[in-house]
Amino acid sequence: MIKTPCAGIHLSGPNANKTAVVVLRPFADDHTPGFELVRVYEKIGSFGNLFSDDRLFGILTREGPFGAVFVDCPLTVPPCVDCVRPACPGVVHCDDVGVAWMLSVASRPGASKHRKRRKINPQGQRLWDVLQKVPDASTAPTYSSNQAPLVVRARTLQRRLNSPAASQVTLQETFVPSVVERLAQQCGVDSGSRSPSIAYRSFEGGAAFRRTMIQAMVRTGLLRDSVNTTPAVASLHHSVEVFHALVTAWVSGMHAAGKTSLPVAGFVEAGGGWVYLPK
Repeated sequence: MIKTPCAGIHLSGPNANKTAVVVLRPFADDHTPGFELVRVYEKIGSFGNLFSDDRLFGILTREGPFGAVFVDCPLTVPPCVDCVRPACPGVVHCDDVGVAWMLSVASRPGASKHRKRRKINPQGQRLWDVLQKVPDASTAPTYSSNQAPLVVRARTLQRRLNSPAASQVTLQETFVPSVVERLAQQCGVDSGSRSPSIAYRSFEGGAAFRRTMIQAMVRTGLLRDSVNTTPAVASLHHSVEVFHALVTAWVSGMHAAGKTSLPVAGFVEAGGGWVYLPK
């Protein structure tokens, strides 16, 4: 079995020292679908004249090549934010494929009942979120204007990673709250009165719930400790940022194994922005 590592990145704001990277690799056992911990990098901030993105670039080039590299923040923005047309014809007359697809989704039979709180708006919504809202009105949006600095940072990092020295690493996106929801259900983890996507981030009991989630993933064979790794995977619950990187790295490994949801036909041509989730 080829034990190609996969990486997960939690990107924080450009002025915060909370960026983290977790590297996982598949088990040696061909019949086990889980991953073991290789390395953890946390609090990746600027150091002297070395910017945090330079440090990230160094980590990814040194630890690679990877089967996949995922981030936990948006890599794309709503169609109107990316638009470079000198004049706007309005949403209805827009010739952008993504906008047209949004309007098409909104006009599907039964779609209106899922839009009572928020109407389709290509200025503030991405196509992936619109597609998710129609079958599941409770789905949380993956993008908000507050995340704009993270989008800029992720795109800048991608341009750095396009260099030959990085072996053409392509960043891909997941959404940790949705992944935690699925993992909690799959592993039989009880989050009490709160949904798992909120429980793992709570101030009071978040660390305990994150520890329970990791223990459940180890118990079910999705993760395991490597005898040569410090810290142990079971200790990665203390920080929300490192936990995010761990979950993101796990999704990266699942994607490399062909076990994530793939874009629907025509989605990439409509502007991209697919958010990969485990099947």
